[in-house]
Amino acid sequence: MWNLNGMKVKAMKLEVISVKEAIGLIRNNKFTKHYKVDFKNLDVEALDAILLGKHGVVVPEERIIYNDLKIDFSDNPEITDQDIADGKLKWFVKTEIPLDAEIREWIGTENINLGEFAAKLIQNFYENIKTLPKRKAV
Repeated sequence: MWNLNGMKVKAMKLEVISVKEAIGLIRNNKFTKHYKVDFKNLDVEALDAILLGKHGVVVPEERIIYNDLKIDFSDNPEITDQDIADGKLKWFVKTEIPLDAEIREWIGTENINLGEFAAKLIQNFYENIKTLPKRKAV
C-alpha cells in the first residue's frame, strides 16, 4: 500500500470482533475504526443496530430484528378524540397530484410550499361550499 507521498506503508489489518464484543467496546468508549464486526448470520436487536450504526458499523438490514413485546410503550399516552379536537394532533393525507410542466415551474419560481398551499385551497373551498344554500328537489 502506498501513501500520498509515494512511500510504501503497511496496510493496517482490521481486528474482527463479534457483535457482542463491539457493543461492549462501544459502551465502554473503546470502539475504534480498527475493528470489523463479523455478523456470522447472527440477528441483531434493533436498538443494538442503532447503537452500532451511530459508531459507523453498518448492520445488514436482513440481520436487524425487533420484538414488539420487548418495547416499553408505557410512557406513550393514549390518543383521545380530544387531542384531535384541541389540535394537538392533526390528520395528514398523502397524495400524488399530477402537474404539468408550466405549473411545476410556477411553483418552483414562486417558492411555494405545495403542502401548505393545497391545505389552504382545500380549507377555503370547504368554507365556501358550506356557505352555499342547500339545493332542494321540488
